[in-house]
Amino acid sequence: MNLKAHQSLYFQHAVQELVEDKIDLHFSRTRKVDDCGGYFDYINKELKVATWNKDWFSIFIHEYAHYKQWKRQTKLWCAAEDIDFFDGFPKRQVLTTQLMEQECDKIVWSDINKWGIEGQKNHIKMANSYHVSYVNMCDRKKWLKKSPYRFKRILDLCPNDRFYTIKELRNPEPKIYDLVDELCF
Repeated sequence: MNLKAHQSLYFQHAVQELVEDKIDLHFSRTRKVDDCGGYFDYINKELKVATWNKDWFSIFIHEYAHYKQWKRQTKLWCAAEDIDFFDGFPKRQVLTTQLMEQECDKIVWSDINKWGIEGQKNHIKMANSYHVSYVNMCDRKKWLKKSPYRFKRILDLCPNDRFYTIKELRNPEPKIYDLVDELCF
């Protein structure tokens, strides 16, 4: 769990805030926790991260941003918090879920810039690849086996200077959609 200077300061700040708000923290020495890299569970007030995952710090800051959405009760968080997207992958809920995830990653991007967090220069590109993959999940009715941001071929097609528009979220470029289908399931 070696962190660079600004990563360490950010991590200390985030952990202190989570502890003060009585959020249980679980950092497991595994590649996955409950079949994923990590998650924030607002019902049980816990945040879990698998630290043997090479992206554990990125996962942590993403889940911490979900915590911030919940704490602030943002409109997008409130719109999506009762959706169980992964139970049936309802098409009518995909955009709500995408926008809530995008808001989360905008919070992450703000924190990256505010804190000068090292190692996150491709955050927007990676987030964009993940957000559009929800259309694939909805069509296939199953969760990804591999994250789209792990594939250079997918990342090369995603912008890194802006987040996708609603139109782009709803209708991913066919090349991206096909690559997610081919490589991530």
